[in-house]
Formats: sequence, structure tokens, C-alpha cells
Amino acid sequence: MTDNRGDSGPTPGDASPSVAKRAQQAIDAAKDLAANTDLDQLRAKAGDAAGALYRSGRDLVANPPDLDKATDELRESIRRNPLAAVGIAFTAGLLVALLTRG
Repeated sequence: MTDNRGDSGPTPGDASPSVAKRAQQAIDAAKDLAANTDLDQLRAKAGDAAGALYRSGRDLVANPPDLDKATDELRESIRRNPLAAVGIAFTAGLLVALLTRG
């Protein structure tokens, strides 16, 4: 059987070894952070942060013009820094998974 790709250019796998390496480094760093952290202390800090976010979110919902402004600022920030936004979301998801795993 022959390969029908020919010499049409680099494949996605060829173009992203540095991206894969950086992603693996980020995952390793997150694992190291999680391994060297007292989970009870981390849970307490996460609970405090969640409470503070809830209170500030409740205040934002009570004042819709501020909510609209904050939403627009968040969208613009994500457009300017999409990789950072993905990294933050990944890290937050990893921490939530570690905290809820028990």
C-alpha cells in the first residue's frame, strides 16, 4: 500500500513538536506542584478563593453595567492572549480534578 500524502508539506504532527514539548513541560510542572502541596491546605485556600469569587460575582450581578464591562474586558483579554486563556483553563481544571478526587 502506498502513502497518498506525497510531499504536500508538513503534517500537523511535524509542525508541533515544540508545542507538544511545552505542553508536556506544563503538565510535569503541574504534577510537581500538586505533589509538593498539602491538599488540605490547598482545599482551604481554594474554598476561601471560591467564597471571595462568589461574593464578587454576586456583587457584579447586582450591578449589570459592571457585569457588561467585565464581560467585554474578559473577551478582549482572551482574544489578545488565547494560549494563556487555554493554559489557565487547563490548570484550573487540573486543580479542580485533584481537589475533587479526594
